[in-house]
Amino acid sequence: MQVETIERVGLQSLWLLEPRIAELLARLSGRGYITARVRPRALGGYDITFIEPPNVIAYRGSTYVMYDPSRRSLVVEGFSNNEVLAVFHEVEEILRDVGSDPKKGVLLYELQVKALARGNRPTEVVKTSDIIGIDLLAVPMAFVSADGDPNSTRWFHLELRPVWTSWSDEKTYYEVVVIYREKKERLIDALKNIDKILREIIQRIYSSLEINT
Repeated sequence: MQVETIERVGLQSLWLLEPRIAELLARLSGRGYITARVRPRALGGYDITFIEPPNVIAYRGSTYVMYDPSRRSLVVEGFSNNEVLAVFHEVEEILRDVGSDPKKGVLLYELQVKALARGNRPTEVVKTSDIIGIDLLAVPMAFVSADGDPNSTRWFHLELRPVWTSWSDEKTYYEVVVIYREKKERLIDALKNIDKILREIIQRIYSSLEINT
């Protein structure tokens, strides 16, 4: 299986307390970003007029900054690894300067990736024709950390979802979805090399399942 394109990458930070969104947007606006309107509430929190769903508070080019007040979740999302990393570093730098230090306030970081891959279909058949009249094909769907906990700050989850409209083609398309929680530095390194990392992981999955790529 070959990864054909990275459709979306995102770096999320989940905060213990609400970061200083009003100050962040003011600084981003001064740096050429399109930003949402935000009004601090008298008793704390913010009223945000989002630019567009879901929860977009700023963007520049094809890279977006999103904030979910209910979860205190800040996400930098886009199509280019380098642009996402640049905006992510810029956002964290501003927050640090205005009194929301990520080292003190962030509970966890998460890398989110959506890609498109293409490869052969699995060949392992489950014999069920005596029960329902047809045999079943075992299609790999999800792979997770062998010793991890989805409720923890360290977790890896990869899904391969067949694009069913391509199922009858010689090569089938698959949506690849990755959720990866780790220390920030490790996620940044992973994002820089995400094409290579995905390719190698998928090759090993297919080899272990004895599927020809």
